[in-house]
Amino acid sequence: MDLITKAANETINSSLGENEKCREKLLHVFREYYFDALNKSIKNGSYLGPNYDEEEIDKSKEKKINSHLSKVGWTLKESERMFYVGESGGWFENKFAKILTQPYREYFNLRSKEINEGFSEDAGLLISWEQLRNRIIKWESFLLRYSDFVENLGIKEYQDIYIRTYLSGIDNSTIENDGGVLLKEVKNSYENFLKENKNSKYFNIVKDCYGMLKNNKFVINKNYLEFLEKSGYRTMRGIQPPTY
Repeated sequence: MDLITKAANETINSSLGENEKCREKLLHVFREYYFDALNKSIKNGSYLGPNYDEEEIDKSKEKKINSHLSKVGWTLKESERMFYVGESGGWFENKFAKILTQPYREYFNLRSKEINEGFSEDAGLLISWEQLRNRIIKWESFLLRYSDFVENLGIKEYQDIYIRTYLSGIDNSTIENDGGVLLKEVKNSYENFLKENKNSKYFNIVKDCYGMLKNNKFVINKNYLEFLEKSGYRTMRGIQPPTY
């Protein structure tokens, strides 16, 4: 924790007085170090999984652990009765307020909201299909406004997960019901996409998918998933999606 705090303070001090691109690059380098430390903490013991379950971490112990972790923007998260250390939203924008550029402010505003909402739990969506559509459109708009932003590679990786989930569903949040028919809420969201997001780069694939489903009475079959694959949108079925 102390090393991360020290590195954060050094990043801030080094960034003061520098131009925006330099500040963004310095913060990006810190974030690479930050997430490397987070991943190592998960692998080397801060992942509480094999030795802990819900009963073993009571509220008082959880509060104490989170008080320690919060110093660097981490928090205890729980998935499938297993605790692990993950990122909490809001730390970066508060810690680095003095040096943030406008793209970073907008980035953290969007990303922190997503972290707090979560994305999936046990391969099931924690958000609605309309919320997922809105995430796709908001990040697409962001990428158009800030085409050379330093975090864009990571944004595009999330965008890929979002659009593939939107079109194929995930294991415990499929786009079809038990009878294989497209869920009403998914159908409504696709229709909203076609009405409201005509300028999206994903408009044509959503239009093609919707047209194919409509011609098949909105029944999902292997031809639909094969069509997605051939169109460059690998199904998210059988893949563990991120939790946030």
